[in-house]
Amino acid sequence: MTIGIYFLHVLFAFAAIAFLVVPGAMMEMAAHTHDVPFIRRAFKIGKFHAQVGGPLALLAAVVGLILAWRSGVTLTAGWLVASYIVFVLIMVLGIGYHSRREMRIGSLALASPDGAPTSELAAAINDPLSGPAQWASALLWILLIWLMVAKPF
Repeated sequence: MTIGIYFLHVLFAFAAIAFLVVPGAMMEMAAHTHDVPFIRRAFKIGKFHAQVGGPLALLAAVVGLILAWRSGVTLTAGWLVASYIVFVLIMVLGIGYHSRREMRIGSLALASPDGAPTSELAAAINDPLSGPAQWASALLWILLIWLMVAKPF
């Protein structure tokens, strides 16, 4: 029974990462081309990714808690508490910055002419917080995976 729960936890976690990180990175790359028709297409195709990835991440967390409980791991183990914090930071950054950025760029691309992005769209694409937010998200995902695998404390 525990192996099945473990399998579901890992499956949901990898699927969440696949739906959140990969399309998010692809949309970010599409935006930086400044090719408005391409941005529109990419954001139209990718806009659902957070609607699927977010619930998958929550499902992975819930199944992970069930797995820990069923396995006899104390839910206040240091590595689990650190994982809770990192998970919340990932979700806050994803919902608070990345999703809003994607919605803003997507709507501005729809209002922009085909030839070149409007100054507002260009400013949204070139947001100086974008790079640090991308790096922070990547490092948080890596840290979360490391905590789950290494269980360092």
